[in-house]
Amino acid sequence: MLKGSKHLSFASVEDYLHMQEEPARNTLQKMRATIKALVPAAEEVISYQIPTFKYNGPVAAFAAFKNHCSFFTMSHAVMKTFKEELKPYKTSGVTIHFPLDKPLPAALIKKLVTAKMKENAERLAAKNKKLPAKKMAKPKPTDGQLVDDYMNKLKHPLKDEINVVRAIIKSAHKNIAERIKWNAPSYYYQPAQAENNGKVTIQDMVTFNHRATNHVHLVFHHPAIVTISSPLLEGDYTNRRMVYFTNMAAIRKHKKALVNIMNELIKIIENNHH
Repeated sequence: MLKGSKHLSFASVEDYLHMQEEPARNTLQKMRATIKALVPAAEEVISYQIPTFKYNGPVAAFAAFKNHCSFFTMSHAVMKTFKEELKPYKTSGVTIHFPLDKPLPAALIKKLVTAKMKENAERLAAKNKKLPAKKMAKPKPTDGQLVDDYMNKLKHPLKDEINVVRAIIKSAHKNIAERIKWNAPSYYYQPAQAENNGKVTIQDMVTFNHRATNHVHLVFHHPAIVTISSPLLEGDYTNRRMVYFTNMAAIRKHKKALVNIMNELIKIIENNHH
C-alpha cells in the first residue's frame, strides 16, 4: 500500500519499495530477493508504474495495493501450467493475488519465473531462426547497468539505505546521470546537447563513500558546493562538503533537503555555463 497519492510516479524499483508501508514493503522485498537470486542478470525497471523484471522479455512483476499484493506471471501459459498449485490463491488473467503480509512461497515463485524464462528463451530462439545468421556482438553495459552490478555485489550494512539515497539523487533532476567513478557510484550533471549548442559537458557533483559502514556517506566535490548553505552539508573544506545519514528515518526526514542541494548546485552550474 502506497504512502500518499496513488498517482505517484517512481524513478526506480528502490523508489517504489521505499514508498510502500509495512507489511507490504517487507513482502515485496522478500519476493524481489527471490527473483534476483534466481535471475541475477534480469533488468529491473518500472513499467506501468510497478516493479518489473525483464530477461529476454518480461519475466515477472509485483505490486502492492490497499488490501492485497499481486504477482504478475506475464503468461497465460504459465498460469495454466501451474493451475493446480495456484488454487489456494485468487487469480485473474496472468495475476496472482495474496495477503499484504504473506509473500508467495519462494519455491512457487521459482517455478513461475523459471517457466516464464523458458518461454522467453523459446520465443527468442524461434525468432532468431527466422533471421539471417550473423555474429551477435555482446552489448556493452550502460553506466546505469554498471552501477546496478556494483550495488548488487556491494556488502554494506546500510545497503537498502544507500539504494534509497541513490533513487533520491537520480530523481532530483532530469539531467542527473550516474556512473562508476573513483570505484563508487558517482553522479554528474550533463545538459542535453540542444541546451549546450551540441556540446556535452559533464559536471561531476557527488559520489558515495562506502568505506564507512556506520552511515551513508556522500561526498559533494563540485567546487560550487561551498557556496550552498544547508544543515545537511558538513565540513569546512575549501572545495567539498560531506553529508551523512545514519538510518532510513534520517533519509526520509531530509529527502527534501537533499533534493534542494542537488537543484541549487545544478542552478549554479547552469548559470556558470550560459
